[in-house]
Amino acid sequence: MSLLEDLSKDRRVVLYAVVLALAIILIGTLGLKFGLDLQGGSYLQLQLEGAVAQVDVTPEKILEVQFNASSVQKLGNAYVVMVPGKVKATLPDDLGYSGSKMVEQNNITKITITAIDTDIITNYLKKSMDADVKIVGVAPVQYEIRTNVTRESLNAILAPVGGKVSTGENAFVEGLTVETVDETKKVLDSKLNRLGMQDIRVRVVDNKYILIDLAGMDVATAQDVVGKPGKFEIRIQADNNQTIHVLYGDAVASVDIPQGDRSGGWGVPFTLSEEGAAVFQKASIDAGAVKNPDAHPISMYLDKDEVFSAPLAAELAGSLSKVPVRTLEARVGSGDAGSTKAKELYIHLREGALPVNVAIVGSGQVSAALGKQFKIQMVIAGLIALLAVAAMVFYRYRERRIVLPMVATSFSEVVMMLGIWSLGGIWFGWQLDLASLAGIIMVIGTGVDQLVIITDELIRGGEAVPAASDRSIKERAAEAAEKSGVGKAVAASSKVYLGRLSRAFTIIIGAAATTAVAMLPLLYMGFGALTGFALIIIVGVILGTAIARPAYGRIIGHILAGN
Repeated sequence: MSLLEDLSKDRRVVLYAVVLALAIILIGTLGLKFGLDLQGGSYLQLQLEGAVAQVDVTPEKILEVQFNASSVQKLGNAYVVMVPGKVKATLPDDLGYSGSKMVEQNNITKITITAIDTDIITNYLKKSMDADVKIVGVAPVQYEIRTNVTRESLNAILAPVGGKVSTGENAFVEGLTVETVDETKKVLDSKLNRLGMQDIRVRVVDNKYILIDLAGMDVATAQDVVGKPGKFEIRIQADNNQTIHVLYGDAVASVDIPQGDRSGGWGVPFTLSEEGAAVFQKASIDAGAVKNPDAHPISMYLDKDEVFSAPLAAELAGSLSKVPVRTLEARVGSGDAGSTKAKELYIHLREGALPVNVAIVGSGQVSAALGKQFKIQMVIAGLIALLAVAAMVFYRYRERRIVLPMVATSFSEVVMMLGIWSLGGIWFGWQLDLASLAGIIMVIGTGVDQLVIITDELIRGGEAVPAASDRSIKERAAEAAEKSGVGKAVAASSKVYLGRLSRAFTIIIGAAATTAVAMLPLLYMGFGALTGFALIIIVGVILGTAIARPAYGRIIGHILAGN
């Protein structure tokens, strides 16, 4: 029976051939995505500005200062604020207390505000710093302030209302929560995808920094793309089955962070400017949405992509038929799905702006010509590595029938890794860069070490093989067989062969596991390009140990047996 016929019946060799063929098909159809250093472009390093703080302040004192009140009294979940004289009718709305009730009597204005303590503190911080503030912890209550703030500046803001930052090191921590950082990354991903740049890599480092590689884009354009908001628009369904323009994003005066209600529903409150509210009322009446809301839903678009569509609520439709309404709420659903949609719509209403302030702390550019040069140099380095491997193996064994399978196995492992990488580029955005190519070269080196272990084990039963010898590999194999008492070259199906191969794989699996475990810290520490370096080494170790090296062991066994 010929060598090819014999190998075609070995399931390890068949699996190896199938995986190799699939890898070639994947590379040919999906292609490879190259990173910044191989394609050229720019990179940005963004620092997220913000802090998580605990504060000591009373809501009564805040309301007293804000309204210039003579007294503030808490009654259940409401606060009664007494203000001397007559006040502007829109004062509560202007201060962020929508839905408040005002009654004027005996030259005193009584304002009833329905709110809990944390709502008032959050509203004060938000108005004072013109930034989003979110409650992220309880017992003690922690406030996430999404702007550049220090302990000293926060104390200065709280001083007029008799407050201060709580004592203790953990009372003020620079940085943001994991959820906020992830939200910022999603916004960047969404924005770049809308602009047709799906291959852009956005990475988070230490929950304080975001690294963005923008292949094929100069630094100035990259900064503009990341920092520029999208185009937000509100439209309404007309009678002719078409939507008509109502407002742009500049008519949205403010957007509140979404919160769920007691029934589990989620909505995003936002406030229109006075002019915007008037335009929205007129458009709703003219389109017929006030009389027949279901037939004339309100739609919101960001960069021409629909992000929300729903009819006017019956209560809102009734109010719009009489007066303009500035404070609105977009209801998006309930449960976890509603929470996710609310967070997304919150960003869209802010015209796609990032949820936190960011500062560009680093930037750079790699020219396309330099990236092309790097790519060529890495290909040359890989070929040199394979040639060096071939020379070393030939020097050690002086047998072409050993050199060719070993070099071919090393090359095929590279092809299989690239096949997996091309698939990962579609699913997970994996890109080939200098670090990942360096990882491929490292896999070649460690893989050859293990192929040598297999070959030596089969030739000499684990004894060292002289590097220089005038005898052929078959003569040395025959000598080893005689010493072992077999009397001829060990057959690839014999117990002696399987025992030797098992010893070799005991060493190989231990080395492979050690390499993979050593790469895990680099994989999860988030140091940018090192992630790709670690990941491709782990992929290569798995492919080599599970597919390529078992097949090589069967092939070399047949060769040594004289087939």
